[in-house]
Amino acid sequence: MWLTFWILYSFLILASGVYGSDFVGHSHWDYVIWIPPLEEIRSFQFWLDIIVNVALYVPFAFLYLQQRNSNDRSALVTAVLAGLLLSCSVELYQVYSHNRRPSPLDIVCNLSGTIIGVQLWQVWRKRAAHTTQPKAPAIPIP
Repeated sequence: MWLTFWILYSFLILASGVYGSDFVGHSHWDYVIWIPPLEEIRSFQFWLDIIVNVALYVPFAFLYLQQRNSNDRSALVTAVLAGLLLSCSVELYQVYSHNRRPSPLDIVCNLSGTIIGVQLWQVWRKRAAHTTQPKAPAIPIP
């Protein structure tokens, strides 16, 4: 069940990254926003985009780890690498579009969201383990 949720959510991320784009057969590296201009940084839309990019990848990592049901290092690293790969794929696709603006900042935000998702999953799993452990019976005081 969790695998299905993770796959569907991955497709949601892909769809949001390519929606409304007009894919063309040549790249537009001049469209890449390597360093955002100061006017853009001051805008509300810039900060909203950062929040959305981070928040979009938190469930991605969480669902991936939930379906793996593992807290070992390889699962955590794989979750981060999967988020990075998905983010880079979407941004690379946008390089081949006239109306999308790819940015390395988006990759950093998406990677940050993935890492936050991994950390939240670790905290959630730790709390779930504590709540399911039986409590030791109290020793009666004579």
